[in-house]
Amino acid sequence: MPPDSTSYLQMVLDPQQWTPITILTAIAAVAAVASAVFAGIALWPIRQQRQKQKLLEKSFGSDLYSPEVIARSTKYYIPPNCSSVDPAQEAEMRQVVTTEEKLFEAVDKHLAKENPHRHLLLLADSGMGKSSFVLNYYARNQRLPKRQRQRLAVVPLGIPDSDDYIAKIADQPKTVIFLDAFDEDTRAITDHRARLLELMHACRHFKRVLITCRTQFFPKDEEIPRETGIARVGPRDVGEGPFYEFWKLYLSPLIDDQVEEFLRKRYPYWPFGKRQQARELVKKIPLLSVRPMLLAYIPDLLKSGAKIDYAVQLYEVLVEKWLERESRWVKPKDLRAFSERLAVDLYVNRESRRAERIPRAELSGLAQAWNIKLDDWQLSGRSLLNRDAEGNYKFAHRSIMEYLFIKRFIDGDHACYGSKWTDQMKRFILEMLRYHWEKDRKVPFDLSSADFSEIGRLQIKPIFSLRTKAKTLNDSEVNRLIHEFDFFDKNKNHDGKGILHLFETLELKGTKIVIDHATSLTWQQSGSENSMTFANAEKYIRDLNGKQFAGHSDWRLPTLEEAMSLMAPKQQGKLYIDPVFDSKQSWIWTADKSSAGAAWYVSFINGSCYRIDLYDITFVRAVR
Repeated sequence: MPPDSTSYLQMVLDPQQWTPITILTAIAAVAAVASAVFAGIALWPIRQQRQKQKLLEKSFGSDLYSPEVIARSTKYYIPPNCSSVDPAQEAEMRQVVTTEEKLFEAVDKHLAKENPHRHLLLLADSGMGKSSFVLNYYARNQRLPKRQRQRLAVVPLGIPDSDDYIAKIADQPKTVIFLDAFDEDTRAITDHRARLLELMHACRHFKRVLITCRTQFFPKDEEIPRETGIARVGPRDVGEGPFYEFWKLYLSPLIDDQVEEFLRKRYPYWPFGKRQQARELVKKIPLLSVRPMLLAYIPDLLKSGAKIDYAVQLYEVLVEKWLERESRWVKPKDLRAFSERLAVDLYVNRESRRAERIPRAELSGLAQAWNIKLDDWQLSGRSLLNRDAEGNYKFAHRSIMEYLFIKRFIDGDHACYGSKWTDQMKRFILEMLRYHWEKDRKVPFDLSSADFSEIGRLQIKPIFSLRTKAKTLNDSEVNRLIHEFDFFDKNKNHDGKGILHLFETLELKGTKIVIDHATSLTWQQSGSENSMTFANAEKYIRDLNGKQFAGHSDWRLPTLEEAMSLMAPKQQGKLYIDPVFDSKQSWIWTADKSSAGAAWYVSFINGSCYRIDLYDITFVRAVR
């Protein structure tokens, strides 16, 4: 029989009674206790996540959110910070310096009784965790003591009958309602102002209203709504208007400590070394922590071993890893073809279906129409789709649908033509352009039907990098340049396509300029009134800078690369240049010389570039 605890402890503490057997027994006992403790610590986050998931499914998840969505949103969740300033307005989101606070605490203040704000807009870009916040905040609220708990209701606006769900919610004056994904509401896509007024009217009796939405869903910052259209009842404080106003919050990218917390949750102890590999991957690809949705796919990225520099590469790895996992049950080629075509169908027909969702019964019909041999269970159970309670299917994340749509577009699917693209779609296509440009200076797909409207507000990095410093070039170097960039040059019999331009004409301080968002170059829309020598062209530039032309003082002569980039591959009227430019400056100086006494100029009349003596005359079109 084993000894009782008192006598056993006395034996252990008395060195005279130590024997090999007692020593081994003691070591085994300590190891068992340590193992139990470590196991408990390691399993605690898993237990918490499962409790949270069950709580959500029991409360409301079974009605409007699938178990898959709940599991993905709550597993390893790290609450981000928030700010009153949009971090996406900067070129590098993680370099924004703003006054931030913890998201849950900020929303707690909004929901407090003494707070005058009744309406909150929670804004962020794709994949930043807006819906994950809604689910996790709800679960946190349900675990609070009853006296501290809010009466919460959640309605995803991407479902076709969201208004009916709102109307059915009881005891509205005591209820806080979360309206998730305003940007997925098909009526909001048609007219966001009118739709928002409808929703505010439908929610006018609720205690508080919180709406999540993509920031870029609104075309301009000034179009982000301020007034709710709901009149204040009763006396108002000084400075308060007659209508309730929206209080805006923006989700912030995860800071380093939050990323580390996620990695510790994701890789607590085993397998050894994975956490450090994940750290190195995050350092290499900062955009992983900018969008927490992508951070959750680190295991797939580690397994792939792929070199990743762009978000489009991340999405491609995610799709490929998913196809690899499903290859036991379905042919990857067929499943990919179906998913890409379904992405197009869901987006193009979102208004007729009143949502970016599709009933299960329609899936097999589409597969047959597209001649893709997949069974019903493969379409619904092995795809990148999630099911809602009504039997409708949507992509696990909207950005995956957007990525597959763009993949289909570059393959020439005419069904993609004519639709107004989302900002995320535009970002994907521009990243693909930049990737191919850096790789081999070519654009391997037709962009004539792409939607690049309002591209300037995306604040993208240049797609094409052109030399800005002047240099001396001989004939062979110019020929190499023309072939490298695939510039059109009629005189040299090079039928190049040139590069894609994203021109935007603006008028600043009474003068017109043309911004090329593809190269980040700003051009004079016209240029010099008269042709002039090279020396006078340099003086013309100095005069422009001296008088702050269009508000800037860094104008210069373009390099040959920059000037030839304006060469159109076919005549636009009588000139080989886009008609966005004035036709008077039909040939222009460049900053590049061919010798001490000659420089290169570009002729949009002849569609070519030539050497010209510095004392000859031509026009100037300045660039910056």
